[in-house]
Amino acid sequence: MALERFWQRGFDATSVQDLCVAMDVQPGSVYAAFGSKRGLFVAAVRRYMETVSAEAVERINSAPSGVRGLRDYFGHLVDAMVDGRRRWGCLVTNSLVELTEHDAELAALFQQHLANLRTSFAGALARARAEGGLRPGVGPESAHLLVAVVQGMNVLAKTRPGRPTLQAIADAALAGLLAQPAAV
Repeated sequence: MALERFWQRGFDATSVQDLCVAMDVQPGSVYAAFGSKRGLFVAAVRRYMETVSAEAVERINSAPSGVRGLRDYFGHLVDAMVDGRRRWGCLVTNSLVELTEHDAELAALFQQHLANLRTSFAGALARARAEGGLRPGVGPESAHLLVAVVQGMNVLAKTRPGRPTLQAIADAALAGLLAQPAAV
């Protein structure tokens, strides 16, 4: 429940009282278990990375082909932004924008998240290249571009742009990387 509150409102806009209501506990319980609101927030971010982020990355890594992994990831991302919890954006992206300059520990945690995503994209791109699924000159180094696109989509999701806009962004990003299908 704390994860949801932080995700919806951000760190600064979420009070300890909001968290206590969401978790149905007293403030003393929060401080006893986590030491502070920040301690609870760090635990929530770690939980997010172990669940929501790990599930998304698994879509990339477990697909039967690199191209399928990329398409599955972006399809799921758009669905979650339109109909799911990602309509609030990404907890890590939101928090990165809000807190990175002021908290070195959190900045390192967010960099770990981005590195995991970049590594998964690079692996999918390497598989796609080996399968002949990428445009000439495109390879794993394009993982940086995909991470940037995802982060932009995460920020944009908070404005509720709708499926057509989000899908167009994902399609354009992939069209710039993927080989054109053979003419029939």
